[in-house]
Amino acid sequence: MRSRLSAFAIALGLLLTLAPEAEAQRSTRYGVGLQMLGTTVDNNLGPGLRFRASAPINQDLSLGFGTAFTGYIFEGRDDASYAFDPQASLIVTLPGTGQESLYVLGGPGVYLPFGNTDATSGPTFHLGVGKVWLLNQSSFYVEANPALYVGQESTRLLFPLRLGVIF
Repeated sequence: MRSRLSAFAIALGLLLTLAPEAEAQRSTRYGVGLQMLGTTVDNNLGPGLRFRASAPINQDLSLGFGTAFTGYIFEGRDDASYAFDPQASLIVTLPGTGQESLYVLGGPGVYLPFGNTDATSGPTFHLGVGKVWLLNQSSFYVEANPALYVGQESTRLLFPLRLGVIF
């Protein structure tokens, strides 16, 4: 499983660096944000940090790779569990006013729980929607990006709500 994750991460990294530039002023963008992740995988809810890099393919389409670290800490440190959830995303920006736009994103990922949990790692498939507001030189975003977790015996739901800044 780890070798597949490593190959997945390397391939996505290469895609991000090799994605064509649509315009000279458009380049790879980086985002950082907070998320609240609810999951039916182990019936938990926790806060997390989200990081994403995206490279434009053209004015409407971007390829993104992101990951989050979530801590299910509301039961205290002794009973806490944690998760990484790397995702690749195709991001389609819908026409907007110039100051704000809606976008749709979707793609594959992996859910990697650890700590005080019986949940196992498994592939995910996500499809979400977000809104971005242009600031001066960066942007503020809010998104909901639910994912299906395909476990060994059942399919479950991950439901993150996120907000953050894109640089």
